Amino acid sequence: LGYGFCHVPATPGCHALACVTWRPRGTWRERLSQRLVGGGPQLRAPEAAVTGGADRFRLRTEAAGTVHLQLGVLLRHFGRYGVEC
Repeated sequence: LGYGFCHVPATPGCHALACVTWRPRGTWRERLSQRLVGGGPQLRAPEAAVTGGADRFRLRTEAAGTVHLQLGVLLRHFGRYGVEC
């Protein structure tokens, strides 16, 4: 499990994005368990990582890779492109 953040473009068209991800580091026991069983430590309130920056400095994290996204952004005329709202 990892967490990442990237901005969705506000202009129409096809966009390629790279979202850098991270995960909580956890204790040595949690890391060992993650290697043997899978899973790993998770944030209790993931939305706090984005909205509440006051406590973010206390997080111990490690890199979890990069997710490459290809997005097609439509701003109007959804019906023409087969999108139902």
